Amino acid sequence: MATLELTSENQAAVAEPPWWPEAMPPVEVTAAVIVGTLVLAAVVAVVIVRVVVPSGVRVVRAVRRTWARVTPKTTAGKVLSIFTLLFLVAAAPTLVTLVDAKGAIGNVAGGTGTIAEMDGDAIEFVDAAGLARPSPDRDGDRLLDGWEEAGRTPDGVPLPGADPDRKDLYLQVLYGDGIATLTESERARLRTIWARMPVSNPDGSTGIALHLVDERRLDQEVRTYEPDEELIRSRYDDAHLDGATCVYYQTTFADLTHPKLGGRGALGGYVSIVDGTDTAGGEGRSNRVAFLTHELLHNTAGHVEGRTHTTSGWLSPRYDGTDADARLSAATAADLDDGFELGGYEERHLCGS
Repeated sequence: MATLELTSENQAAVAEPPWWPEAMPPVEVTAAVIVGTLVLAAVVAVVIVRVVVPSGVRVVRAVRRTWARVTPKTTAGKVLSIFTLLFLVAAAPTLVTLVDAKGAIGNVAGGTGTIAEMDGDAIEFVDAAGLARPSPDRDGDRLLDGWEEAGRTPDGVPLPGADPDRKDLYLQVLYGDGIATLTESERARLRTIWARMPVSNPDGSTGIALHLVDERRLDQEVRTYEPDEELIRSRYDDAHLDGATCVYYQTTFADLTHPKLGGRGALGGYVSIVDGTDTAGGEGRSNRVAFLTHELLHNTAGHVEGRTHTTSGWLSPRYDGTDADARLSAATAADLDDGFELGGYEERHLCGS
């Protein structure tokens, strides 16, 4: 394992979110839309009540009889019912946006033409590229057999303890300023969790060998409410990885101030960010170890049965770091049996074909 190093950084702390979501139009525009919708709905309601209903057509009579049965008896009650119905239909898009204004899809910086899909703690850089696997790679860990046999890549990136017949996962950990480094018990816990995963290997064994190959302390605070794709990917480059991009995975332990978010990882990608301040937990474990495992599974397993999360186990969206659900679901295990996933963005723009 490399010695803990100090890396110069210029990443400023990310501010807390404003009271009005950035994905929404300005407050005054949203208010004008809602008021305009109310006025329009009132006008339409009056027209319907005074013009359409009194008409003598048979269809309208049938509608009127049905309407009379399901709405209040008074005229005011009927007008209010019509108004409410029209308002809900007309204002539905605005109301939905207000409920979840962060937006599910946004443009990825860099002008690559890709988009980012956000889903809870997972983020995917979507791309149309086909997902090719390196070959030969018997164990499916995206490391060529020749690299693992030599213990390094042709560019000299070390792969200590590599085995072409057993899946290996090499991890670099970056610590934001003020974040405590992993303790020896946390490191041991991480290795044990991955070694015990029921994932098959060509040599007949099960489990994944997790290697903490590099740990570095950043000299800037990394603090955010909800990490976006730019913050997650900002350090995955040769300057921080010494040429090990698309070989080593990388996580940044940061100060996440979101009350319910323990981390966020790229689906089929190499990067994640985890709340490094959450060291609470029982004897022999900590929450940040559990959430790091969750995010690394997003990296390596990608989608499981077409979904970003499973109904139970480490990849459950309700996983809270406790031992009750500390296991790999059968679906995730089956997915990893076939090898680690690689996202479209990584395949086309980061790692090459």
